[in-house]
Amino acid sequence: MGIEGIEFRGDENVPGFSELLAELKTDGCNLLVTGQVSERVSTRATRTLLGDPAADRKRILALTDSTTRHVEPCLPTGVRLDSSDVWVIDQRNGERSIPASASVSNVELPARRDGRNELWTLAEEIMLAIGFFDMTTDGLEPAHLRLSVDSLSFLAEQYSRTEFECFLRMLTAITRGVRGMGHYHLPMADDAPS
Repeated sequence: MGIEGIEFRGDENVPGFSELLAELKTDGCNLLVTGQVSERVSTRATRTLLGDPAADRKRILALTDSTTRHVEPCLPTGVRLDSSDVWVIDQRNGERSIPASASVSNVELPARRDGRNELWTLAEEIMLAIGFFDMTTDGLEPAHLRLSVDSLSFLAEQYSRTEFECFLRMLTAITRGVRGMGHYHLPMADDAPS
């Protein structure tokens, strides 16, 4: 089954939805979450896409337009910011919350440097987090990695189209490569010019 011709707008009873979701979880996927919606709706979507709190998930949240204080409501109920399976990157403020085991393992985090493109620093840390979780689990199982990038509009405004597209291609390929599920928020109307 393919995604062609299927539209989901909050209705999980659309024919084919469950089958498509199962296929996406098996193969890995990247979802673009669009629409000008309230922060409450966006938070709920993120919480859902980060997966069942009782399931073994590795969650990476990359914040480009908000701060770490907005993370807790985005996490599934019972999952905490300081969990060993959560890695948060606050790109704007240079803050992060990483698993304690990454600190103990002497994971070398990318430093923020003046004059360095922050987009590539963000990409480097997301790749580092994916690699860390993949290594510490001896290979991630399908759908165990969940990546959330909030928000793409901020990045699209700050960087050239070429840099932005290259960034997205790289992240989506790496996420699919470990059969993870990535979702990227773009708070624009679906019919907005690209």
